Amino acid sequence: MKILVSTDTSCLIDYELLKKNGISVFPLNVIINGEEYLDGVTINQEMLLNAMNEGKTIKTSTPALGVIIEYFEELFKQGYDKIIHFTISSKLSSMNDLFKSVSRDYFDEKIVVIDAYSVSSLMLSHVLYALDEVNKGTDLDEIVSSIEKRKENNYISFIPRDLTTLKNGGRISPVIAAIGNTLGLKPLIGLTNGELVKETMVTNVKKKFKDVFNARLSKYPVTDYDYTVISFGADDSVVNALIEHIESMTKIKVVTGIIPINVCAHCGPGTIGLLATPKINGKSILDFTK
Repeated sequence: MKILVSTDTSCLIDYELLKKNGISVFPLNVIINGEEYLDGVTINQEMLLNAMNEGKTIKTSTPALGVIIEYFEELFKQGYDKIIHFTISSKLSSMNDLFKSVSRDYFDEKIVVIDAYSVSSLMLSHVLYALDEVNKGTDLDEIVSSIEKRKENNYISFIPRDLTTLKNGGRISPVIAAIGNTLGLKPLIGLTNGELVKETMVTNVKKKFKDVFNARLSKYPVTDYDYTVISFGADDSVVNALIEHIESMTKIKVVTGIIPINVCAHCGPGTIGLLATPKINGKSILDFTK
């Protein structure tokens, strides 16, 4: 059976990494002042950052049904029998339900749609794991079952620069945002079971992330996990301090990257994320970039 691994740009750290490994990518969209752009095609993080800093209205939306159908039709024309497609967490977006309905209604369930329950490099680790198993000839049902187990014990946390974008997206009230911004408070947001949960409020981002890493290290040992630091227009000194702290504590290479555009659109400029992601059959994400 010829199986293709596909994902959307919610997992994106590097387009070239995905292309190099033969993974197909469905670009998600972002709407700026009413005009639609495609992630990695007609817009990148720098362009989005500029638009946000200029105060433009930023929204995201689900892709058009016809675009999704056409995407998979072109892939099946290449001779694939099945496609494994990953979506961003169903608790953050309706994308998973939409793609499942497309598989059922238009492709006779030949597309196995997997809810990544995550974003960024954690989602990417599931995608690369599926690819590794496909290349080994593992049974499709076994691959899906293994991915479900991989999703049970991971960690993602984000700290935005301020509360303005969260307020604009309706995630918090204007009153809470105003108070938090005045006091310099920032939320530490964790992704737990695919859902965003505010863990605490912080003032010193650099110190808090170091504390979070120190607390998580015993649960997520570097023998079994990669650590990723991602950012979007964040203070380089804070990002670099966190990377240096992790590398000095563990003697491993930290995976670095940018926050996916559909996440940036909701968390805003200045956001930093820390992720612990399970290794891929003993390999680091970095092993797939060589």
